[in-house]
Amino acid sequence: MIMKRLMLLSLLCGFAVCCRAQRETRELMTGWRFIRQDAPFDARTDSWEAVSLPHTWNAFDGQDGPTPGAVKRPDDRGSDYFRGVGWYSRSLEIPASWKGRRVFVLFEAVSQIAQVYLNGHLLGEHRGAFTAFCLELTADLNFGGANELRVRADNSMVKTVAPLGGDFDVAGGIYRPVHLIVTDSLCISPTYYASPGVLLTLLGLEGGDAEVEVRTYLSNGAARPHRIVIRTDVRDAAGAVVASLATPVTVKTDNPPCDFIQRVRIRRAHLWNGQKDPYLYSVSVRILDGRSFFGMGKAGALLDEVVQPLGLRTIAVAADGFLLNGAPYPIHGVNRHQDLQDHAWALTPADHDRDLRLMLEMGVTAVRLAHYPQSDYFHSISDRAGMLLWNEVPFVNFVPDRKSRPDALTAETIAFNRNLDLQMREMILQRYNHPSAAFWGLFNELAVEDSVAAMPELEHLNSIAHELDPTRPTVTANNHVGVAANSVADHPCYNVYPGWYDPAGPDLPGKMAGLLAVRIAEQKGRKFALSEYGAGGGPFQHEEGALVQPQPAGPFHPEEWQSFVHESDWSQLAGNPHLWGTFLWAMFDFSSDGRNEGTRPGINDKGMITQDRLVKKDVFFFYQANWTRSPMVHLTSQRLTPRHEAATEVKVYSNCEEVELLLDGRSLGRVRPDPIHVARWEHVGLQPGENHLVAIGRSDGSEVRDLCEWTLAAPAAREH
Repeated sequence: MIMKRLMLLSLLCGFAVCCRAQRETRELMTGWRFIRQDAPFDARTDSWEAVSLPHTWNAFDGQDGPTPGAVKRPDDRGSDYFRGVGWYSRSLEIPASWKGRRVFVLFEAVSQIAQVYLNGHLLGEHRGAFTAFCLELTADLNFGGANELRVRADNSMVKTVAPLGGDFDVAGGIYRPVHLIVTDSLCISPTYYASPGVLLTLLGLEGGDAEVEVRTYLSNGAARPHRIVIRTDVRDAAGAVVASLATPVTVKTDNPPCDFIQRVRIRRAHLWNGQKDPYLYSVSVRILDGRSFFGMGKAGALLDEVVQPLGLRTIAVAADGFLLNGAPYPIHGVNRHQDLQDHAWALTPADHDRDLRLMLEMGVTAVRLAHYPQSDYFHSISDRAGMLLWNEVPFVNFVPDRKSRPDALTAETIAFNRNLDLQMREMILQRYNHPSAAFWGLFNELAVEDSVAAMPELEHLNSIAHELDPTRPTVTANNHVGVAANSVADHPCYNVYPGWYDPAGPDLPGKMAGLLAVRIAEQKGRKFALSEYGAGGGPFQHEEGALVQPQPAGPFHPEEWQSFVHESDWSQLAGNPHLWGTFLWAMFDFSSDGRNEGTRPGINDKGMITQDRLVKKDVFFFYQANWTRSPMVHLTSQRLTPRHEAATEVKVYSNCEEVELLLDGRSLGRVRPDPIHVARWEHVGLQPGENHLVAIGRSDGSEVRDLCEWTLAAPAAREH
């Protein structure tokens, strides 16, 4: 009998599936109407604005800074961009042919409290601005006719939904894609925390082979149990099947979705090895009608299919630092907000592509997604590029009630903790299959009193992360030492800002060294990472001669000081044996409406690139010189013109063996860059009028050039 079942299973594995997959997915990106105010759920929409997704109502008012005299909210650092309710409406024409099938709607993100209505009926509510949620429409649909989908979105700050604060805007709206999903009555569940419904776990690598667990969550919408076969195929990058397994199961009618586990072995496994070799398999999980296997009719009808990426890799932090597949791997990291000038959070795939392209150009190997889960699309392109990502639940700065005791929590704190738990589970399960996802972050910069009150919840979040995913480490980012919260995660990390929020003093590298020493002592020999460091810099604000530390909240953030801070910091961080990684703040300038400083109000200007992605600051090229190998050379302070000091330093960033400087065609000599790839020429004399500079970098017979033109103002103009 057992042999007969095995033979039947073998035959079933070889069947060619002759019908198309039943699952259909359609994007709902156009045809929406919008109004930025609260309204009855059945209000007329004739006068509402026509919009397409992604959409936010804070594209402009979240980047203009605080309005003088306006009422300020302490939780938003004095910002006054609109935080309230907006409504969206869209017509859905549902074909009569879909009758008997199931229909779901999946929102990748709505900020930050969403209530979804179909034909006047409330389907459900989701609380959280950054993770996806999925609702079933089937019971309330008019098949063969028109339907109306409405969404009430509210980005108000409420004490039961994280985050409660932070140095960033919380833009409102449906700012990521929306999908309509149509399935058979029995399907791989789209509603299991809005995850793919298929979770892939590398169990081990032995003798070059990989053992992978495939956990599939099934949902049966029929009134009776259903006998099926779960067919799993693993394909290599060329599309060839390298592992297969078919398992007959009976799915009950119970909800929530039930999970079934398979294990497949991939021979001679090809590892995903970051940017060196971001090799991806794909895993197809198909649900086949299994009645013939049980002797009840025709076999092989395809009921559902989900395809997911699979990158085989291991991650660890050990005495040797960060290890990818057991070998040291450099973590040259940046922080990134999901933000773009005049778009806020409403980013398109092209926007994400450009951001990743700029990071790769600078030599970035890891990105901290501050301070919340970011888009699935960015994870997908990071999978293919070999970028490592730090995901973070939005537990930022504050708790609802720091006076709460674990044995006497307020109702608000209990609800807030439940929301954090939900957002943690959604974040992990929705990003689980992406090999780029490398760390789960628990919090950012909790005030000392808040971190004390939050300790039980932090420990609970850490346990959730390990329960759901034992393969990835947990991390935290804190600007305090000597607090219990620094011991919760597997690997606590630190935010430090010498020369910006901390006084520089006469020895800025020594200042960073001192801050590191305190943290080295706290970690008692364990390696740690810097999760933030940096300084503000306006690419069109400059300072000649001796630099003076600017005021962080002041109107003058010269680009030269930003470069000086990063040079000083990196001189202490590069090759530091106590660090397993660094994440500079930040890759791009971003909106923070409560700020009123630097060149523009409403902007945090610590980025390597401006918010519109059009201007690369000098620090971009500083890290490119340190983090990349392709020969490059960059003359700094190119935008500092006209100038008023005839004698000046010329500074060049380059990863070449030597750099030659030409002034008006005359060589000023060749210089070998220092260990942090800076070449300097002191006391260069400029002549009144135009001065043409050329930097020539040479390595192994190759040559690269950068040039600029500086104008030295005439003496009369200088007296003006």
